[in-house]
Amino acid sequence: MMREILVLFLILAGSSDAVVKRWIKYSDYNDADNWGGLNRTPCPTDTINLGAMQPVSVYIQSNLTITELALPMTGEIILGPNVILDFPANPANIDPSCQGATPGQLAEFQVQTQEWFNLNNWEVYGSLADAQQGDVSKEVGVLDIEKIPCSSGGDTTGSYIRDEVLFPENHSFRVNMGTQPLSLQRLNFAGKVYTSTNPFSDFLNTVSGKSQLNPGADRPTVNIGGSCTDVTGCACGNDAMKTVICAAVQCQDRGLQCDNPPTPQGHCCGVCGAVLTIGYGDNFNFQNLESYIRTQYLQQDKYQGVRTILSKSAVSRAGQVQLVLQDNAPGTQNGQTAAAMAQEVRDTLPAAGLGITAVDVQASTKGSGPSGQTGGRMAGGTIAGIVIAVIIVLLIIVLVAFFVRRRSTPLELSLPKMPKMPKMPAFNGKKTLTNEFEMGGATFSNPNFDPNSPDHFSLSYSGVEDLGSSKGFNNPMYDNPVEDNPMYSDTSLSGTMDPASVTTTPPTTPDGDTRDGGIENPIYGVDNLQEVVMDAEC
Repeated sequence: MMREILVLFLILAGSSDAVVKRWIKYSDYNDADNWGGLNRTPCPTDTINLGAMQPVSVYIQSNLTITELALPMTGEIILGPNVILDFPANPANIDPSCQGATPGQLAEFQVQTQEWFNLNNWEVYGSLADAQQGDVSKEVGVLDIEKIPCSSGGDTTGSYIRDEVLFPENHSFRVNMGTQPLSLQRLNFAGKVYTSTNPFSDFLNTVSGKSQLNPGADRPTVNIGGSCTDVTGCACGNDAMKTVICAAVQCQDRGLQCDNPPTPQGHCCGVCGAVLTIGYGDNFNFQNLESYIRTQYLQQDKYQGVRTILSKSAVSRAGQVQLVLQDNAPGTQNGQTAAAMAQEVRDTLPAAGLGITAVDVQASTKGSGPSGQTGGRMAGGTIAGIVIAVIIVLLIIVLVAFFVRRRSTPLELSLPKMPKMPKMPAFNGKKTLTNEFEMGGATFSNPNFDPNSPDHFSLSYSGVEDLGSSKGFNNPMYDNPVEDNPMYSDTSLSGTMDPASVTTTPPTTPDGDTRDGGIENPIYGVDNLQEVVMDAEC
């Protein structure tokens, strides 16, 4: 029970206090999505090009065997702990995914720049420890505009939420942060923590900062520090960016199965459940309201599974907060438990002594299947039942028509006569199948029947030496040869096929030893991050 209470507290706290927003898109070497149309990471025999014109940061997480590597003009390669790059004279494609790869094939690093305001690039957690683990089962629910770090609208006062942001260790990034000011509470970037503005501004001007954040463009002002101090709650501050944020959302993909779903302020789509607009007066405290909802409603057995998002919007009328209720009921029942809880909250909350002056409720209604306004899908069992019913009705109609016709008109059936089959030539019992099959004088020799055949073989057909006036050849499977078919002419067809030989060399696997021609991690054996920086200006 204590664990459930803690989870509920984190969900509620997600909108009032700063939570942790984790970035989840990387520019890593080992990510197959970053290698153009290859659909794989480079093979040892590939020619690897990390890009010459754009600043790039590439994190290499494991040992690599490489034939040829083209480095960027400005950028960096970051080697993980104890990583070695090996350049053997004759590398072998020992990875199964590399079988059949053409030696010298070009592999181009084509990482896409990811947008700061794309909510699909973020995950939200209630603590830094959960965010570092990246366990999606521990994500907390927030409004769509709050999935982006709050105060991305650039507010520098204490009246907006400022979130903690995590760019995880052992990765590199390529992020377009935009050009408008951002305000964060704290920034964890690749293992280093920034709690004030100036140190991070200095980092943005380094090779690593220019390669990973707004590469090739102006970098924004990032204000770090401060927190919300308003006891009535603070808004996220991203309302002005709602149109940009919602551009990455497809509401139909969320699969709502209720009718009349209300759309919360700060959300891109409707929800199955309820949206409560709560007015308050004097003596109102945001955290007290959180605690009351948790203890008085969510602990009731009948409301198990209800999820809550308590928030304050910058564009709402002053003196209001918003409570969103959703549940995990399946199918068209989704949202009904949350709607029932909303009615109880409306009836009892104003008398709770929390400074609440009014509660307005908008709730979804029970889904009506495929005819509902949300485009809910018909259940598979329903579809199967309809199909079976239609088949049965059609069979009944066919049978009734058959018997009616039979009673009125005698039914006569006539079977077509089968054509006379041609005679097969008799085999001589003394003969056995060999690797030569006679075809009107021409033969086909299969080298696979001969255990002494060479690895290279040829396949040829020289035609029939003398067909005379038949202009064709006899088919041994029939007694009636093609005698005077005008479609044939006295021609011969010849072709030769010699498959190429493929040879492989023994694999070369880095074993931790230093080799001639290899690049060793500059700080070998240290468990922290090491960097090798190439700058055209050096």
